[in-house]
Amino acid sequence: MKTSLLTLAAIVAGQVSTGVRYQNPQCAFSFEYPKDWQIVKNPEDVTEPCAATLRRSNASARNPGLYTLTIQVSELTFLQMAAETGFDFDGDWRIKGRQGSTDNAAITNSNGWLILRGIATAGCDNGGRTVLCDEYRVVARHKDDDRVVSIVGGTQTGDALEAILKTLKLNAQ
Repeated sequence: MKTSLLTLAAIVAGQVSTGVRYQNPQCAFSFEYPKDWQIVKNPEDVTEPCAATLRRSNASARNPGLYTLTIQVSELTFLQMAAETGFDFDGDWRIKGRQGSTDNAAITNSNGWLILRGIATAGCDNGGRTVLCDEYRVVARHKDDDRVVSIVGGTQTGDALEAILKTLKLNAQ
């Protein structure tokens, strides 16, 4: 069987900086992430079999969620994953956040990838008290693959998220 690689690199401009390669052979996906980040082994809050959680190596022990990002590859439909990730469509795409907040979301279609992005207001732990902060959310699907990718990251994960989007590959199963 011919292995076809699908990548988001074509839609995100710029060069990929050298990073660390993560591969999940069981779920047939891979990506690069910055050297100052690490894979979190067995995070308590992630139970999906095709997920990977990353955290900045020097993340604050006081509020690690700000520096944590989870990428998941799923068999759900694009619309199902969008709804699970907090997106809503009512003529326009919106992202739902904490305390009933909503913000605009953007959907793009480029080089075969359908990508939905938004920044939601979320609750973050700040040393034992919850404060409002931004949370990045992305749902993507390639026209040649039925699987859907979701990425959710804390307010300090923007650079790592972009590195992952530039290098994400879905291998044919």
